[in-house]
Amino acid sequence: MKNAIKVKADRVVGEIDPRIYGHFVENMARCIYDGLLRNERPGKPSGPWKLREEVVGWFRDLKPPVVRWPGGLYADGYNWRDGIGPLEARPMRRNRYWSRYGPATRVMDPNAFGSDEFMRLSRQIGAEPYVNVNLGTGSANEAARWVEYMNGGAETVEGRRRSEYGHELTYGVRTWGIGNEMYGFWALGHMPAEEYARRYLEFVDAMEEVDSDLELVAVGADHYFSNTWNREVLSTAGDRVGLLSIHCYLPGMERIGGVALTRLLKGGPGLYSAIVAAPLEFERRLGEAVQDIKAVMGERAEVRIAFDEWNLWWTPWQVQVPRWTLRDALFACGVFHALHRMSNWVSMANVAQLVNVLGLILTMGDRAVRTAMYYPFVLYSLAGPTRVQSTCECGSFDSPGAGGIPPISSVPYLDVSATLSGDGKALTVFVINRHPGEPVDCSLAIDGFSPAGTVEEHVLDGPSTTALNWFADEKVGITVSRRETGQVTPRCAFPAHSATALVFKKKAPPRKAAKKKATEKPAEE
Repeated sequence: MKNAIKVKADRVVGEIDPRIYGHFVENMARCIYDGLLRNERPGKPSGPWKLREEVVGWFRDLKPPVVRWPGGLYADGYNWRDGIGPLEARPMRRNRYWSRYGPATRVMDPNAFGSDEFMRLSRQIGAEPYVNVNLGTGSANEAARWVEYMNGGAETVEGRRRSEYGHELTYGVRTWGIGNEMYGFWALGHMPAEEYARRYLEFVDAMEEVDSDLELVAVGADHYFSNTWNREVLSTAGDRVGLLSIHCYLPGMERIGGVALTRLLKGGPGLYSAIVAAPLEFERRLGEAVQDIKAVMGERAEVRIAFDEWNLWWTPWQVQVPRWTLRDALFACGVFHALHRMSNWVSMANVAQLVNVLGLILTMGDRAVRTAMYYPFVLYSLAGPTRVQSTCECGSFDSPGAGGIPPISSVPYLDVSATLSGDGKALTVFVINRHPGEPVDCSLAIDGFSPAGTVEEHVLDGPSTTALNWFADEKVGITVSRRETGQVTPRCAFPAHSATALVFKKKAPPRKAAKKKATEKPAEE
């Protein structure tokens, strides 16, 4: 079959919200404590706890657009007042949600990482903060007071408290989630959709009385858990919803079926195909949420989706030691392509999570490593905000099912997405080659953009689909090279099991010749 990629850079098909490359940290297992933070006195739960500068530096390198905190399921058992004020005066609490599963998921909460520490981190890495309030066991008044602590001036009670604690300037947190996964029996405060919608409106009223300029996120549900929740919530509260939260993990621990854990951990041709095809299932499920929004709010609905928890998850041990391989990195690249295609509806996405818990970064003691899943975020930091038309003709394969990933037929080996920079001077063409063993030679045609000079070629790859990064041994990473434009167009080869970003720079328009000043004739006598 002829392999051909065509990009029409002058045909805009959507604007990409940079928040789709977002992140998430929760007080669960070793994400924050023993992950993002190091205990200066090991064995003493109260610490002191200090940020790992190496991890913060790696986080900053990702140019993170947004970070969600404090949860997650933890949020619906969290009292924000426990995490403010002098560190030595903060209470040691039982982790109200995750303690139920024992030491592996975190029993005690030292409250050393609270609102001010989260905001300091957000500013250090240049990310927008996204805060989840406690609807499950908290109150609307409690949530409103938290908004006041974050956004209120010194003339307010909580703003004055924040100032007394050494933070005079307001934080200006715009995005707030109200509750988390309330549709699930596992959630603190689990309730029916109609009751959640009523409580959501109570919280909105209280929070907006403090600050009317908030972007509010309501709990939505993947259809796997409920195909009526979204419509019931939107029918009652839709006019007050900014974003509808959707969560999805694949293949899913409770849905692995006949797929043995040993196969999931070691991989195999069939499993490789299922994992790299899984973003198409994410796209289908997000499409169901879009249909819910349209059905209730109409075709021109202003409600958008926050895909604020997504990842792969097939064994509980991944919350402690995520062993991501190149295969899983290609999955993440595919998720970004799916989100590009859904850019008119998805305004934010947050991978779960940053450190250790299914994390992009793994720590053990004083050691830390960037996993294979870290590098897709590096690669797609090259993406521009404008998505332009791209088409691809190539071969395809049929993917078998694996747990929550259904069998998918005719999955294209190549997945293409093209974006323009804000000033229109750079065109980045992203190409994923899902083939596990063969490079794909392909024609590449670009219309509506005149590239000039050299092309930057960024290739995310590794020695095999099962290659993983371990301490002091990173086998999966990105290589950067420069090639002449004529070496990339009209034909280009994409390595097996890889993701490539080709960055073209626009040819500068020819300079206009300076007009010669006309010589004046002397006036006749």
